[in-house]
Amino acid sequence: MLKEIKTRPVIAPLPVLIVGTYDNNGVADAMNVAWGGQCWDNHIALNISSNHKTTENMRLKKAFTVHIATAERVELADYLGIVSGHSEPKLVHVHASVVKGKTVDAPIIEDFVLAMECKIVSMTDNGDGGTRVVGEVMRTVADDTILDSDGKVDFSMLHPICFDQEKKVYRPLGEPIAEAFLVSKKLMA
Repeated sequence: MLKEIKTRPVIAPLPVLIVGTYDNNGVADAMNVAWGGQCWDNHIALNISSNHKTTENMRLKKAFTVHIATAERVELADYLGIVSGHSEPKLVHVHASVVKGKTVDAPIIEDFVLAMECKIVSMTDNGDGGTRVVGEVMRTVADDTILDSDGKVDFSMLHPICFDQEKKVYRPLGEPIAEAFLVSKKLMA
């Protein structure tokens, strides 16, 4: 039987996305974003506070990168979420390996094994201190260690993590349980 609990969104998984930008001096910055995901065929949506350095940089450069945080880089991903880019150059502090994106004016953080270069399609202030950003993926790069024999990203080799907002922990994504668009065939009989 269902029991009424505190009214709030309980959505899982929340991906751990590392969003990279450059400021007006060309200094690379990155932040951990849990409220985001794919919102169309080649678009990513992010919901972030309007006062973040990343948000300011997005308004300036009209571009960003998205990296998928992994179990192997959970410490770096967490650090990028708890330290403000207004207080220090985070990527310099942790000696991250950064290269300039090829299609957008945003940094690729080579410490992560999957990155997407995005140009901003829209930025909308939602009226309560938040901003919704939609970006179009212009280029995707991945390390060979996470690609299958067909050149596709294999999530079992990527080891992406998600954020559990209820327990305030990072969790790994699990193994496949069924083939999409096939497992329900028996219900159609």
